[in-house]
Amino acid sequence: MILSILPGVFLCLTGIAGPSDTLANEPEKPVYFIRFKDQPHFTFEFARRRQQISLVNPANESLFVRYEPNTRTNFIASFDYRWISLSLGLFSMPVGQSRFQGETEQFNLRFSFNGRRIWNTNFIQFYQGYSQTNPQISDSLWVSGMPLPHRPDISSFTLFSNVLYCFRPDKFSYRAALWQLDRQEKSAGSFVAGASYRLNLIDSDTNQTMIPIGLYNEYSPINRAVSVRQSTFTIHAGYIHTFVSPYKPWFLTLYLLPGIAFESGFYRPEDLLVRTFRQSAAAATEFRLILGYNADRWFSGISFHSLSFAGTRDADLWVDNNFSWFRIFGGFRLKPIDRTKGPKILRGIGL
Repeated sequence: MILSILPGVFLCLTGIAGPSDTLANEPEKPVYFIRFKDQPHFTFEFARRRQQISLVNPANESLFVRYEPNTRTNFIASFDYRWISLSLGLFSMPVGQSRFQGETEQFNLRFSFNGRRIWNTNFIQFYQGYSQTNPQISDSLWVSGMPLPHRPDISSFTLFSNVLYCFRPDKFSYRAALWQLDRQEKSAGSFVAGASYRLNLIDSDTNQTMIPIGLYNEYSPINRAVSVRQSTFTIHAGYIHTFVSPYKPWFLTLYLLPGIAFESGFYRPEDLLVRTFRQSAAAATEFRLILGYNADRWFSGISFHSLSFAGTRDADLWVDNNFSWFRIFGGFRLKPIDRTKGPKILRGIGL
C-alpha cells in the first residue's frame, strides 16, 4: 500500500499532479469491511453446546434411540485484543429438558484460528452420563414431565479438527461475522472449501447394550451396540454470506458447508465381538446462522452452529451424530490503543 501511495505524493509535491490528473480522478475502491484490531473487546454471552447420538435400526430407518448428555447453559466472559483471546466461564444453569436429565461429567476444550484466508476450528470433548431423550419409543408408560431414562455408564470422547479456505478475503470477513472483531460494511460472501477429521468413541462401561430393553424385539442381537468407534475424513465445499441491512449496523450471516465423509471404524454388540465398518461414503453438513448488531462501540446478537454426521449405511449398525452450539452475546470495544507509546517488548510480540 505504501508503494502505491508514494508516486501520487511525489507528483503532488512537485506540482505535476493536479485535480485534473487521471490518478486524482480514479474512483475510490469500495470498503467492504473495517477492522478493530487495535481496540480491546469485552464479550459476555450465554452459551450452550449439545450433542445427539442416534442409534438407527437398519431394518427400520424411522426407528432410532437418541441419547444426549446433560449440558447446561454457561455464562462466559471473554477478552480479545489483536492475537490474544481469553475466556472464563462464570456460572452455569439448567435450561429446558436438562432439568429432567441425570448428571453428566464433562470436559470441553475448543480453540480456533480465524485468519483472513485460512480458518481452523478444533475441539475435544468428553461426556460421562447420557439420557435417552425419546423414551416414548421404548416405554409406553413414560409421559412428558417425568425424568428421562439415564445411563450413567455411557461415555463418549470426540476429537474434531478442520481447515477451510476462503476465496474472497478481500470482500468477506469471517471475524466480523463470528466474533465482531471486524465489521462488514457491505453485503458480501465467499465460496469456502476444505477438509475435516473426526474421531468419535462411544462406550458403555458396564458392557450393557445401549438399546433399551423395550426395543430388544426391534433390534437384532447384532445391532445392540455396547461400544462404537468412528473415524471420519470429510471433504467440504460451500458458501458463506453476510447481508448488511440498510439500517446499519444490523447484519445476517448464513453459512452452509455440505461435505462427503469417508467413515471407517468398528463396534461391539452384546457378544462383545468386534465388527468392523468397511470404509464408505456418507454425508456431513455444517450450518451457521448469525443475526447481530455491530456498531462502533457496542455489539450483540444470537448465533446457531450445527455440525452433523450421518453414519455409514453400509454397516450392521447406523450411528448418526449431531453437535450444536447456541449463543446469545453482547459486548463493547474500548478506544484504540496507541501502540507507539507502549513498551517495545509488547510491540515486538504484536501487542
